[in-house]
Amino acid sequence: MSRAAVAAAIADLISAHPHLAEAPSPHPALTGCEDVVWSELPGCTDRVPALLYGLVDPDAAEVAGRTLGWLVMAGPMHISAAMPSILPYLLRLAADPEVPYRGRHFDTVLVAAALSEPVDPGNRRDLAINGPEEEHPERAQCRSAFEANGVWVRRLLADDQLPEGEPLRQDELDSLLGAAGLSQV
Repeated sequence: MSRAAVAAAIADLISAHPHLAEAPSPHPALTGCEDVVWSELPGCTDRVPALLYGLVDPDAAEVAGRTLGWLVMAGPMHISAAMPSILPYLLRLAADPEVPYRGRHFDTVLVAAALSEPVDPGNRRDLAINGPEEEHPERAQCRSAFEANGVWVRRLLADDQLPEGEPLRQDELDSLLGAAGLSQV
């Protein structure tokens, strides 16, 4: 989705829930999100904190989650440049059982892990589908974000309420552990 469309979706969210733009969220998982210069990230707007605040607001969470999906995905099989900066907040939100739709946040974390795997330059099919690493710095940036937040990855993997529904598949576990530079838990 284009930057303008994401900005419009966030503006619609704020219009429906103006309190999201009025003050920082007291939720500890979102501490520091106001300090990120979101507008400098491709596809982002300076109103991303209000979107993140919406993720913890029971009345706004569903729409905020859908809008977040548009922000963090650059296409069906590609993460956006915003994903590395959003990832630490998603990890912490998914770890909090009180956060609405936390299972969806965990699913987004799993998608980020899978789509941030390094591309084998010797695999022509992989290169054709995903493009070379140097053209997608967001993948390495996501891996760095996962590594820097490994404690949250371990916490999520130890949570017997995640994932919701089906158990974690081996490929999902491998992607998550690989992205975070962790060995088997």
